[in-house]
Amino acid sequence: MRILIVDDDTVSAELTAECLMMDPGISVQLAHDGATALRTIAEFAPDAVLLDVEMPDASGIDLAPQLRAMSTGRPPRIIIFSGSVRKSPGFLPEGVDAWLTKPAHLDALLACIFGPHEGQ
Repeated sequence: MRILIVDDDTVSAELTAECLMMDPGISVQLAHDGATALRTIAEFAPDAVLLDVEMPDASGIDLAPQLRAMSTGRPPRIIIFSGSVRKSPGFLPEGVDAWLTKPAHLDALLACIFGPHEGQ
């Protein structure tokens, strides 16, 4: 499984990547801003994207549908993984499959990545 982590907090992104890569079946690519994420999505073709909400150059909420549209093949599962709490608990923004608030236990993160799409 390929996972793209989009987060301007490099320490948080690197720690999350290290935890995920303890599973030998997972490879991770990091993007620290929206522009890099948009450049990376087609070439890396991730199965899942962990997306921060507040970044200097983009909002993860605005970026989600763009990442989905630019992906090649099967669209990735897009998960908002942020310290921002979801404002409407029953509502997911366009292009977002799940929302997980940081910090999260590795088990919860993996369940969110591998779990069914919300609303299906």
